Order: sequence, then C-alpha cells, then structure tokens
Amino acid sequence: GDDILKGLQERVEVLKQANQSVNGWKSLIPDDGKEDMYSQHAILVLRHRAQYLAKSYLIAMEKMNEHTWNACCTMAGEELGDLGLTQFSGGKTFVNWNTHFRKANIFPHPGYLTSTAERESNPQFRIFEYFPKAKEMFLEIANENKHQLTGKFMLEQFKEKILPTLERDSRDKECFDDGSKGQKKLVKLLANPPSRALILRWMGKLNIEWDPYTTRKGSAKDGGSHLSKRMSEARESGKYTKRRPKGKGMKKGQTQDPAIEEDHTQALDNKEIKYTKRRP
Repeated sequence: GDDILKGLQERVEVLKQANQSVNGWKSLIPDDGKEDMYSQHAILVLRHRAQYLAKSYLIAMEKMNEHTWNACCTMAGEELGDLGLTQFSGGKTFVNWNTHFRKANIFPHPGYLTSTAERESNPQFRIFEYFPKAKEMFLEIANENKHQLTGKFMLEQFKEKILPTLERDSRDKECFDDGSKGQKKLVKLLANPPSRALILRWMGKLNIEWDPYTTRKGSAKDGGSHLSKRMSEARESGKYTKRRPKGKGMKKGQTQDPAIEEDHTQALDNKEIKYTKRRP
C-alpha cells in the first residue's frame, strides 16, 4: 500500500546520501568511531552497495505487482553492473543487504573491522556462548595436543568428550532439552555433529595455532610422523642396505643379473604358451 511505498522512498533518500557528498557514506555505517578504519576500497564498495539497493527499491516501487523482490534486485544488478559498478553475485546478495539495512538504515562493518566478540556471536559459534565450559575444554584439548592437532582430531574430541560432557551436565541440572536456545543447540549438535570444516573455523576464531602439515601421528616437519619414524627405524636396522644408491638403477638396455634375466625369459615363454589356444 501507500505506507510501503512511502517507506521505500524514505530508504532511497537515505541511500542517496552515500554519493551526495565526500563524507556522505558515513551516514550509512554504525556510529561507533570506526569510520577512520575504512579503506578506500571499502568506501567504494559501500557507495556502490547503496546505489544498487536504492535502484532495487525504485524498481520495486514501479514493478512490484509484476515481479518478485528478488527479480527486482536482479534487474537492478544488471542495469548498474553494465555501467561499471562493482560486480556482485546477484539478486540474493541485495536481498541480504536489505535484511541488514532495513533494521536501522545502516550497513554492517566489513569483516576485517568486526571485533572478535562480534565474530564469535555468529550462529555457528553460539555453542561456546551458551556453554563456556565447551570453549574451555576445546582450548584445553588443543593446547595439550599440539603435536597431533588436526581438524579431524579436534572433531573426534568434540564428539567423544565435549558433547557428552555438556549432555551429562545438562541432565544433572535437569535442564536437558528444555526448549531453551542453548539446549536446542546442544540437541542439534548431538544429532548432527559439526563438520571438520566448521571445527577448523572454530580453531581459527579461537586463535588456535597448529601446523597444517601435522598428521594424527605427529608433525611431518619435525620428522615425528608415524611414517617418518618407521622409515628411520628401517634405515637404522639395515633394511635398505642392499638397495642401489640413488641414480644407480638399471639403465635402458642394460643387462641385469643372468639369473633374473633367465627367470624373466621363462615367464615370458610361459605366458606365450598360456595364450596359444586363444581364438584369433
């Protein structure tokens, strides 16, 4: 109705400010003193984002009865993209911008300006907000097992130690699966544990350092992996003493040991005899 059109027009006027003056873009970001931390590229992207979203609103005001909101965003992207503005992935991206912008007529900061606390408030990180003990256990396990720290190892520890501990504590407190946000998250993770990729993201967000070359048997860099140890033990035991030195193998056309040559010839003869009865 008229109220919707009026609301969209007001947003368009707010978005126009980003390109009406040198510092107009500052009116579209949170007022928390971080504007000086914006790079020139971040400012340019913000100005383009404002133009894309404003154009999407204008098209929606004109054609909403004919097209969906997603379609209006896609049309805006095609029109402005042809004019040289920063290319974005498409209509769904604009829909996400609108979801953030309509809350308070501002865009969120770029990821590199987001504080650790804000990053940790991500839904994928909420388990540590609801259960601080899970975060303590996760860090403790990581610090005690740096010699074998991998995403797969931490995933196993999370499934076999951390989640059962949280469930046991919740049952002791008689609050397990009581419908609260924390318990809903716990029940969901018990049914569908996180992926290895998510575990690695958690490790990154918690600033856990690990050697990407590490295996579950140890670090390959320091020769502590299972394979490295087995190879070292084999060399020390003399297992490879009869091996030819590197570069001293058989050359093309070089005659090998007569006994080996005879066995090889006999094998070829047997093979020919074996297939003499095959159909042409």
